[in-house]
Amino acid sequence: MAQSGKKLLYSSFDTIFLGYIETLLSQSGIPTEYRNQYVSGGVGELPPVDVTPELWVEEAVFARAEAIVQQATRNENDMAPQWACPECGETIEGQFAQCWQCGYWREEDK
Repeated sequence: MAQSGKKLLYSSFDTIFLGYIETLLSQSGIPTEYRNQYVSGGVGELPPVDVTPELWVEEAVFARAEAIVQQATRNENDMAPQWACPECGETIEGQFAQCWQCGYWREEDK
């Protein structure tokens, strides 16, 4: 349930990544409220929604904070387009710098 002026931004059982998000927000001047940080002992006894660690922010900065989270959680595969090997023509997924078929290295990764 949202408290006045604050909005749930992100929740995850991956507390290391949650801490990373919290640091990014802090570096951008966005204060956060970390909730459910110490209730993991209730897992199995309480519903997951009640024990999932959460980051909350003021509604006034929510859109800016959400953009930071989206950037941090973007899949690397989404950022790297597929490429065609100029040596053998094989289509290679963007996260790979070398052709699996012939061993050619993508120019920008040489």
